[in-house]
Amino acid sequence: MRRPAVALLLVLFAAYLATRLIRLNLLPMVSDEGTYITWGVRALHARSFDDWLASLEDGKQPLLAWLMPPLLALLPDRLLAGRLISVGTGLLNLCLLVRLGARLLSPAAGWIAAALYIVAPIALVHDRMALYDSLVTTTSLLVLWAAIAWAERPGAARTGLLGLAIGAALLTKLSALFFIALTPVAIWLWRPAALRRWWLLAQAYFLGAAIYSVLYLSPIAGNIEQGTFQRYSLTAGELLRLPAGLWWKNLQFVYEAATTYLGVPLTVLAAAGCLLALRAKGGRVLALWAAVPVVCFVLTAKLIYSRYVVFCFVAALLPAAWALLALAGALPSGPSAAGSEGRVGAGRRWLRYRRPAAVAAGLASLLPGVAFTVRLLIDPVSAPWMNDQRFITDRFQYIESNYAGYGLLPIVEFLRRQAAQRPIVVLVRDVTGMPRDGVTAYLLDWPNVQIGFVRENESIEARLERQPDRVYQLAAQGADLYYVLTDAPGGEQERRFQQLNPGLVPLMQMAKPGNHSRFQLYATRWVAAAGDTWLDPPASFGGQILLRGFRLAAATARPGDRVRLVLYWEAQTRISRAYTVFNHVATPDDTQIWGQHDGQPVGGQYPTNQWRPGETVADVHELRIRPDAPPGTYDLLTGLYELQTLQRLPVEREGQAPADRVVLGQLTIMG
Repeated sequence: MRRPAVALLLVLFAAYLATRLIRLNLLPMVSDEGTYITWGVRALHARSFDDWLASLEDGKQPLLAWLMPPLLALLPDRLLAGRLISVGTGLLNLCLLVRLGARLLSPAAGWIAAALYIVAPIALVHDRMALYDSLVTTTSLLVLWAAIAWAERPGAARTGLLGLAIGAALLTKLSALFFIALTPVAIWLWRPAALRRWWLLAQAYFLGAAIYSVLYLSPIAGNIEQGTFQRYSLTAGELLRLPAGLWWKNLQFVYEAATTYLGVPLTVLAAAGCLLALRAKGGRVLALWAAVPVVCFVLTAKLIYSRYVVFCFVAALLPAAWALLALAGALPSGPSAAGSEGRVGAGRRWLRYRRPAAVAAGLASLLPGVAFTVRLLIDPVSAPWMNDQRFITDRFQYIESNYAGYGLLPIVEFLRRQAAQRPIVVLVRDVTGMPRDGVTAYLLDWPNVQIGFVRENESIEARLERQPDRVYQLAAQGADLYYVLTDAPGGEQERRFQQLNPGLVPLMQMAKPGNHSRFQLYATRWVAAAGDTWLDPPASFGGQILLRGFRLAAATARPGDRVRLVLYWEAQTRISRAYTVFNHVATPDDTQIWGQHDGQPVGGQYPTNQWRPGETVADVHELRIRPDAPPGTYDLLTGLYELQTLQRLPVEREGQAPADRVVLGQLTIMG
């Protein structure tokens, strides 16, 4: 690369980093960011392979979460760590625009597109947020670059590169299927002769599919079939009904998103550039890459957000740059490395003021982005977000609604101070969105913090009694309980919570901009029903499972009675086998058994080989006392064994001799 090009690239890098890094965490976390950062935290503290595929639980792809652990390990601010991933992918987008512009159009087009990228609000916003969309743009441009390289020289190395790019795109978001499907068309437009080696292209797709198939190594991977496309896209049957009303609404949304996040001048330039670029084969490739996915979104989306079309709008910056060059009369006049066909515009007299007009158009294209940048970096509330009440738009999501994180951080900082003194329990509603996503992103695996989820229509007490897990254990031992709620003042969720938990008043209240929504923090304690016994130290079964404690319904029984026993297990590692639990009311040597229940945990509904490391499992057994049991006091014994061999797991407890069972206590059989 020549020195002027290096100098220009450094200037672009400096401008890019300044607009992306300054006050990067000024906009509070939004709900989806919380979800994605939580997946990254789970990967960082992975207890099993499932934690690396946590995104599949919501039907989403894992690549973003896989990129986060190194930064999460280095930076204490989890929001900043997550957003730096997008800053990095945005920098790659800048470089790819320069390269693609030079290859498909002209070097000048690449540099102009990169400059437009720096100030375009659609790129600025999503390069500063821990969302998928900057990464999707990276994979889109990377697949296009790899496809062009393959078309020029099909071979094993470039086939592998294209396959890796396709695989990375598939691991990012299923909307990548739009541009992956366009890859053969782009190759045909650029160099039709390359398709004679179609078997190599098929191998690239096979490699991409093989990378994608890694997801199916997880037992939770089936959830991906119920992911983005099925929830947000029309089915074939719905498309055949020709939903013109929905298409018109989607078209209006795309137009408003373009004029908001590109600006009217840049939107006009991009549209004109796509038409003008059709005269050059490289331009046809770019027009295909930018326009066809937008058309697909309009025709197939049940619900559409502005971030879905980021990769389309960014690709459109190259045709916009081409339009500026055309306006300035600076298009290539003959065959070039950009792939122009013939003399584009040669012999045509341009208007006398073409260059001033081009400069004016360029400045007009930059001004909306500059204005957006300044306001976003000073006060995100004042930024001109898309805010049409007909749609779920960005101001609603990022600033005002229950999905916005304004007010969350002070509550999180308070909870961290409390956790520095003693273990605490933090409860939130179990549905996606704030506060669940934000609280788990900030506090998951934080020392002395245990997070629990409460159903919408149950009280704190009912939740603890229903699910005697680790949250239950800590609450029963006297830990402080906190509940984080977000709702409109006096809203439905707030009223329901106060009806279910009478007497609780907010400890903290944090209003969001416009006072449309607010965060509340409630504090309470809970006294467990008598009967729980916690083992100190817990019993370890084969180094795989801990028995933390138990609850015995009664210490006495009569012959023929049934006695309820709840065991509190915790998986230490991923367990490969399904063990059977035995419970005996027996003599100390376990030779004469007068009461018993053997069975798989949770009535056979949750075998040990499905337990997640660190998870507490409440396991209920009904012990039947034999009708001929003689009166007396007997030991209550519990253990685990493998059903096929009847081999018991060894038990270890600190300060005690190794055994194959645990003595929980005693039970008296009355005469």
